[in-house]
Amino acid sequence: MRRYRPAVLGMALALALGGGLGGTALGPSAAAAAEAAQRSVPASMVVEQAGDDAIVQHYEQLGGTASFLGGPVGSAYDIAGGRAQEYARGTIYWSPGTGAHELHGEIRRNYLTLNGPAGFLGFPLTDETATPDGVGRYNHFSGMDGGSSIYWSPATGAHEVYGAIRAQWAVLGWERSRLGYPTSGEYSITGGRRNDFQHGSILWHAASGRTEVIYTSIPPAIMGVDLERIPTTQKVVALTFDAGANDAGLRSILATLTANGVPGTFFLTGNWVNQFPSDSALIYNSGNRIGNHSMSHPDFTTLTDAQIAAEISSAQRTIEAAGGDPVPFFRFPFGARNSRTIADANAAGYVPIRWTVDTLGWQGTMNGTRGPGFIVQRVLASAQPGEIVLMHLGSNPDDGSALDAEALPEVISQLRAAGYGFVTLDAALG
Repeated sequence: MRRYRPAVLGMALALALGGGLGGTALGPSAAAAAEAAQRSVPASMVVEQAGDDAIVQHYEQLGGTASFLGGPVGSAYDIAGGRAQEYARGTIYWSPGTGAHELHGEIRRNYLTLNGPAGFLGFPLTDETATPDGVGRYNHFSGMDGGSSIYWSPATGAHEVYGAIRAQWAVLGWERSRLGYPTSGEYSITGGRRNDFQHGSILWHAASGRTEVIYTSIPPAIMGVDLERIPTTQKVVALTFDAGANDAGLRSILATLTANGVPGTFFLTGNWVNQFPSDSALIYNSGNRIGNHSMSHPDFTTLTDAQIAAEISSAQRTIEAAGGDPVPFFRFPFGARNSRTIADANAAGYVPIRWTVDTLGWQGTMNGTRGPGFIVQRVLASAQPGEIVLMHLGSNPDDGSALDAEALPEVISQLRAAGYGFVTLDAALG
């Protein structure tokens, strides 16, 4: 640690402490700085000595050479407008705005890979602290307006979380939420950013500023089945939409859902995403969920296990490349499945979703014998807690109709009148 002539050191120290002997973790007072200027003591010297003294004081509070940090290595040094002192097994950082705090172990290593206090995390706001669940450790940092952290657990290692994704994770309950601990740092995706966690992910979409929570853990109760209704006694309905043909009706459907504050779940084929590359962003930026409907819409009962795995994984990669995430919901093309194909979907990390009622809107007007009222009647006739409604994007190839889009406003109105609310398929995950 740097040393000064005794007279200068004494004066700088007295000024830094505001004339007292108790010391402070933060920077020198304005009065002390002003007095230092009058006495021709460089303000930088006062700040520097205040930082060094705060570091020494904190080191002694932690136990000094007998602490987990071990002995000092070299002298304190300037960094990013603050000061730092290395120790055998860690570092204490100080800045005027944050005070002195230590980092060590894997959290410190992760912090240094992100450029330490000169990086976007800034200076530490806490020492390394045990998480409330008793499993992991964390440090909070000053960067991103105090909205940044590094979390560590034995199972996941140390990873940074910050900004809007961190704020969403905090709302959910941090490491005690269903997501668990982070398993990655934040990284770029098409149109946004993402962090992965033990049991899912949080995506941030730049166009809408929206965060999307993706849960990937599947309850054992819904493994091995093609789910026909959400297991619940609550009067809720999940509206689902399959996309594999064209995108007729999509904008009308999205406008209706948004106007009524209703979320939907959209099952997309990879080929559809490639054909309409901007549409998947319209779907998730409107607050809706996305599911996997295969790459090319084949009958899965005619495929080998390897072909099924390729269909599912290819569609997932295509949807992810467009900035969405379909996990863990899968719908079989044509609804064709058996116990083998269901097991294959589970092995790929998906829960197959069937339906309680198919509106049959995809069949069109049947030579003018059907209209939107036919769709409404079918949905209401099957209404029950946990109802899953199957609708479609696209127009009928024979008559060009898009009955599901036309009927949707009345479907929502009539279900609400019957006392039903609306959920995405995430409600099936518990």
